[in-house]
Amino acid sequence: MRVILPGIFIFIVFFLHMPMAQADDYHWVVGKWQLSYDPDGSKTDYLEFFANGDVVSSGDYGEVRGFYIAAHGMVKAVLTVDKKDLILTFFHNDKHTQLRIVTSNSGKASVYTKMF
Repeated sequence: MRVILPGIFIFIVFFLHMPMAQADDYHWVVGKWQLSYDPDGSKTDYLEFFANGDVVSSGDYGEVRGFYIAAHGMVKAVLTVDKKDLILTFFHNDKHTQLRIVTSNSGKASVYTKMF
């Protein structure tokens, strides 16, 4: 229960401060995305966004599950890793084919490219 409550709190904060977009506004995010560029040299991993708001991050480390909200030109995802919530903010390109996220290690942008 202690793990679920912080996740619920974060979701409520997102919901109150960032209204959810209409389905037509964020349908482009649904699908699988591959890490195509990382200035810190991280191994390739994948993000899969589902229409119901779930997201799965997968790679050599296994799978990490969470949820996301897409609105206002960005995608915010909350993943729970080792009982701690990790909040990620992605920005898309004009064609909605890439998601960019600034890495905490170098402050440079990593890029995920949509596979399907």
